Amino acid sequence: MVKKLIIKLGVFGLICLGIVTFILVNYGGYIDYFYEKFTSPNAKSLIIGDSRSFQGIQPVVLDEVFEGKEYDTPFLNYSFTIAQSIIGPLYNQSIYRKLDTSTDNGIYVICISPEMLVQHEDYDNASGEYREAGQPPHNMRFVSVNPNYEYLIKNFSFFHFRTLFRKKARVHKNGWLEETNLPRDTKVFEEWKQAQIDIFLKDVEKYELSPTRIQSLNDLITELDKHGHVFLTRMPISKEFLKYEDKYFPEFDHTIDSIANLKKVAYFDFNKGDIVYKTYDGHHVDKFAGKEFTKVLGDSILQSIKRERIIKNSME
Repeated sequence: MVKKLIIKLGVFGLICLGIVTFILVNYGGYIDYFYEKFTSPNAKSLIIGDSRSFQGIQPVVLDEVFEGKEYDTPFLNYSFTIAQSIIGPLYNQSIYRKLDTSTDNGIYVICISPEMLVQHEDYDNASGEYREAGQPPHNMRFVSVNPNYEYLIKNFSFFHFRTLFRKKARVHKNGWLEETNLPRDTKVFEEWKQAQIDIFLKDVEKYELSPTRIQSLNDLITELDKHGHVFLTRMPISKEFLKYEDKYFPEFDHTIDSIANLKKVAYFDFNKGDIVYKTYDGHHVDKFAGKEFTKVLGDSILQSIKRERIIKNSME
């Protein structure tokens, strides 16, 4: 009797596992924003950052820009949201795990914002306290397994199976989040933009730039530079949002400029140019403007590498 029960439970478990596996393999990008990032092979070229680059930089466009050239592709978007992808020892370690260390001519785009370098007053970074601890990708040991049951077990709360039927957003196999739920009119856009500003302002006075995170950014650049070319990028946002970032973190630009000069890497601040890229909430470039933006970013990278080579050759 007990043996039959064990067999039945085993069969039932296998059926359930089969169903879950089928959903993960075929629809993982619809039911979870991060899952697909942990099922792809180790990456030769990476996009690193928060939700701005997660949605705003499209790997397929960069693949097209660099197609037929000498660089190691394809690109993987290994950005998350600001709750997880804060620069620090934890994010760095996950990036190193995802990196294809056999690569020596990759392209690494680190998209940086003030919030990615801050310390909350409740956490002492210098003592090893990080508010992102325990979340993906930091709680993942295996970052390139398909299907990834470790992610399912550790981060089941991130899955939203009902979204499979709505399909308003999808994370592609290359890690890019395609958001299709865009504002219907100007009124909705303004409401969403104000909501993003309110979220930013809610706790901003509890944050300050963290020396530990700044050092981690330096460490990340040093490590990635061994495998190719590193570029710092500040994503375009609305003038209203930018005004608040500059108000509360006036030293940010100087900090990034100093790091770029020290590490001899290019820094692209796309808020200083004449081109305005459309966002759907003042904070995230929409998927249509994102395609245009990614192309400009790719061309900027190629031009930067070309200039660097000209300077190097002139000095020899």
